[in-house]
Amino acid sequence: MSRFLNVYLCGKKVGVLSEDDLLQLSFRYDDNPPLLSVHLPVRAESYTHSTAFPFFENLAPEGEAFDLLTKDHVSGNKIFSILDRFGGDCAGAVAFYESTPGNKDETLHEISFSKIAQVIDKLPDDPLLTSLENPPRLSLAGAQSKFAVHKSGTKYYRSTDEHPTTHIIKITNKRFPELLKNELFCMKLARIIELDVPDVELKEIEGRSYLEITRYDRVMDNGIVRRIHQEDFCQALGVVSDRKYQAGGGPKLKDCYKIIEEFSENPLIDIMRFVEWIVFNYLIGNTDAHAKNISLLYINDSIRLAPFYDLLSTEVYPEKIVDHTMAMLINGKGKYGSLKPKDFTALFENLGLNATNMMKSIKDKFAGFVSTAEGLCNSLMEGEKAGKKSIYIDILDLIKLRFEVIINHGTK
Repeated sequence: MSRFLNVYLCGKKVGVLSEDDLLQLSFRYDDNPPLLSVHLPVRAESYTHSTAFPFFENLAPEGEAFDLLTKDHVSGNKIFSILDRFGGDCAGAVAFYESTPGNKDETLHEISFSKIAQVIDKLPDDPLLTSLENPPRLSLAGAQSKFAVHKSGTKYYRSTDEHPTTHIIKITNKRFPELLKNELFCMKLARIIELDVPDVELKEIEGRSYLEITRYDRVMDNGIVRRIHQEDFCQALGVVSDRKYQAGGGPKLKDCYKIIEEFSENPLIDIMRFVEWIVFNYLIGNTDAHAKNISLLYINDSIRLAPFYDLLSTEVYPEKIVDHTMAMLINGKGKYGSLKPKDFTALFENLGLNATNMMKSIKDKFAGFVSTAEGLCNSLMEGEKAGKKSIYIDILDLIKLRFEVIINHGTK
């Protein structure tokens, strides 16, 4: 028996997602809709499973969260079932409903700090947020343990159709010591050197630490939270999340570059931002900078490169627990430690950029990077337990090493 879901974008119905008897998905736009994806240009004909599936599949959680979501709670096509049950508040401005969105007069219900603490404790085994009364229809892509809330003032609330989530809450991961501090350091460092990143704060509730991240795909408009559409580069390129790494047949840096070049309203600015993202990930040792960790943002009928997110150093952890192979290769090389200035020069040439100008721009941009990182490290370590080596120091040491290889090369 076929099933259907209405697809909404910023509260406007844009089309219908269908599942047939063979569990194949298809998508058809309504008349005169806004664009859902650069990989799915507006047209009258339906998009078949092979073309439509990657966009919708990338809206679902990955890894253990996906396994838990689908273990006992879905039938038919797993992605369709997840979006049917949890697709009321996805990344960006996409939402799914069998009929029409819910009551526009929904009342916000506060989530007490004690309840937030309970959710943090239970989240690894409870991605459905069943510990909350009337849990939200919330689908967050990615593999990390996280949930999202609507925040007003200093209080957290359960999201509704009318009041979407505004902040993401990330919790600690036992496999990766000090992961929250790791991301805090890298995101704040990016903000200081004026990379475009959302606000990130390390907070604590009843002894539980968590990261509070402001959603960049939300905006306040006359006191009302509005969704902003986005899509990650796997969606933009029509690649399923299992292939987000180049080694698994996924996107290359040049593939991402071409998307920016073709669709960005201001490609010159966004290409420079993209290059700075590549270099920043090299300097902090982020080998997990894959195609799902970079996105397009749709604002006022224009497309631009979205703010950067999920910036952290993976190389500070041993290779036995995290792969040190780069998500997208540079000049055919898969290890940051093997890179030399000539590899970045070759990358820029491969992208069709002026390599000499790009290397100069990078050195200018990152000239004070080490001293900036040192200042941030000292600031964050205030109040830390004396004698305990912090992950801030580990990242800083890696930055100093990488800086000497690429940025400081030939300037002494």
